[in-house]
Amino acid sequence: EGPLSSRFYYLYAEDAERGGRWDGPINMCVAEKEFKIAGVTDCVARGFQRAGFQEYDTGEQASWMVQLTDESTTGGAPAAPGTNSQ
Repeated sequence: EGPLSSRFYYLYAEDAERGGRWDGPINMCVAEKEFKIAGVTDCVARGFQRAGFQEYDTGEQASWMVQLTDESTTGGAPAAPGTNSQ
């Protein structure tokens, strides 16, 4: 809720029930048991996993929404399109 605080946002999500994930080409280091970003280099050597995030440039928008869907409902379309929710 409220106005966006940044222009760029990064998305990574996993479906714990049916499997699958929404990811992208921007690699970041994440902790295994809790969500915590810990830089972008030497992930494994520092005890983290590397995960690929999708970058969203919201431009000058005041609000933004991403709806996650699976391929069976989108007919193979990209899984996480961003939309301006104004």
